[in-house]
Amino acid sequence: MNGIRILLVDDNPSARALLAAFVEDTPGLELCGEAGDGWQGLELTSRLEPDLVLLDLIMPGLDGIGFLEGLEGLPRKPRVIVLSGVSTDAYVQHSCRLGADYYLVKPVNLRQLAGRISALFPARESRQEYGPAGWLLSRLGADSRLDGYGQTAFALELMASAAGQVQMKEIYLSTAQAFHTTAACVEKNMRTVIRSIHTAGNPAYDALMGMPRQEKPPGNGVFLRRAAEELAEKHER
Repeated sequence: MNGIRILLVDDNPSARALLAAFVEDTPGLELCGEAGDGWQGLELTSRLEPDLVLLDLIMPGLDGIGFLEGLEGLPRKPRVIVLSGVSTDAYVQHSCRLGADYYLVKPVNLRQLAGRISALFPARESRQEYGPAGWLLSRLGADSRLDGYGQTAFALELMASAAGQVQMKEIYLSTAQAFHTTAACVEKNMRTVIRSIHTAGNPAYDALMGMPRQEKPPGNGVFLRRAAEELAEKHER
């Protein structure tokens, strides 16, 4: 199996050298390129098609936010872990809304970084079934390969256990703590899973949400509450 191909995008040569050494010393990882700003990062991403980008936010020229926005125009988007000295909630949430999978604050704990990479690229055989919630998501047409699959299953179990009487903010926070990420990333990942279910058009999903089918996928809260009701009915049967 080929290693996970990683591109470094950071204007600090010392930071890049540290990360390059980490990648080269970690089994299963492969360094495919380095960029000193967002423009160069986008060019290398388009040409090299890395699996993962380790991205700084504050850079001259095109910064990390601009890089994330630029990824939208690429046919094959990599996973992204932001590594930044900026820890304000606004930056974290905005980065996750633009597609960042994780946000780690510098100085980065390399063991923690390795854990985040493993979470993004789990071995196929090590994926869990996630119990009744996972069964229902699969029945509705969810793609278990999506990283938000486990988070959505966990959130669905929380919603079902509370009989739907819980705020989504609490769901996001509890799920984020369980998966060692941020509430904003959980919200984004869950939205991706629900969109994939909606697009698949599984008959079980249509029966759950009712007809006629809406053009836009339901909001996270609407979907979870409907699915939680279905899960509760299954337990009662």
